Amino acid sequence: MIHQPASPPAAPSTHDWEAVRTQFNLTPDYLHLGASQFIASHPQPVREAIAHYRRLLDENPVLCTQELENPEMQKVREAAARYLGLDEPDYIAMTDSTTMGLGTIYSGLNLQPGQEVLTTVHDHYSQHEAIRLATRRSGGSYRKIALYERINHVTADEMVERLIREVHPHTRVVGMTWVHSSTGLKTPVTQIARALAEINRHRDENDRVLLLVDGVHGFGIERETFPDLGCDFFIAGCHKWLYGPRGTGLVAATRAAWQTVSPIIPSFTDAMDIITEEAERPDHMDGKQMTPGGFHSLEYRWALRAAFEFMESLGREQVYQRVHELNRQCKEGLAAMPHVTLHTPLADGLSSGITSFKVRGYNTDEVIEQLHTQKVISTKAPYQDFQYARFTPGIINTPEEVDRALAAVRALG
Repeated sequence: MIHQPASPPAAPSTHDWEAVRTQFNLTPDYLHLGASQFIASHPQPVREAIAHYRRLLDENPVLCTQELENPEMQKVREAAARYLGLDEPDYIAMTDSTTMGLGTIYSGLNLQPGQEVLTTVHDHYSQHEAIRLATRRSGGSYRKIALYERINHVTADEMVERLIREVHPHTRVVGMTWVHSSTGLKTPVTQIARALAEINRHRDENDRVLLLVDGVHGFGIERETFPDLGCDFFIAGCHKWLYGPRGTGLVAATRAAWQTVSPIIPSFTDAMDIITEEAERPDHMDGKQMTPGGFHSLEYRWALRAAFEFMESLGREQVYQRVHELNRQCKEGLAAMPHVTLHTPLADGLSSGITSFKVRGYNTDEVIEQLHTQKVISTKAPYQDFQYARFTPGIINTPEEVDRALAAVRALG
């Protein structure tokens, strides 16, 4: 019999953010203002859960896998469903990343010739490429539109109006991003979902517009749950702002949305046992059947539950306030510098955990290198038209660190 792991240790009080910071083994030699947005350091409860499952797998891989794979993955789904506000854990598919989730859903969509995917010029390569490949296979089409004219004057109403007016009768999917990793702009997903719901009131079920959201840069920061957002598909990696095990991700969807896709990779859920016995396949699709099968990094997947429990123990509202407080400090500091152009909206309602900027007299690579020499880690937005330097203050950071990073940028003037 394989011994189950104990519950992870309680997280520090959210009034003591320095104690939260000590849960991470980040080197003190650098200011880590890029890690939350890129690939996260594991907090102590996640490290301990990974180590526990790894030991069990090393000691008895066959017995451990046979006894724990489905039960532990279901516990992960239950933790994810609780965090997302979903009533049904089986409406969650497990993946390795946002990119895998996007590819799995777009490729699995029952898109018909003549139907289109509407997306935006602001989305990540992974979403654009997943759409391109899916429409090429299906005979569908896609269009990219701009959601705003100028980032420093953008409003939620402008974004909703620009998108909705581009929804045509043959538009089957709207693919968009919750928080843009290029500029840090937070899109009004809930308002867009409501506007699409009004359009769908006048459409047949097979023609209704599906809203697919890349949610990775809001997941772990923002207050909204899956029902609050109102989208059909929510896709996110769990190794960024959620601080989950590296190489983990998920797709959440409504029951109706799951019926619009088909698996592209056989699943290794309990459905496999039913089908192997030549029984009838399930009569409806869900997240378990859409989870790509095969053997994954099991200790990392099973340990994802510890990440959800860690973030829940910190408190969703407390995390939201902390991350926005640090980013507000960062944005206001950069905006006050005459040699810096801020490319992230100042308002909390229009931004989240990413602050993007340019420094006069330097290209973005030079800014990052100059900051690196001062032991400040920043990242570059990987977009042809939005190549900005980025700071991403999160729960691993302090106001003092943000001040030191601002001083480093100020020194470039």
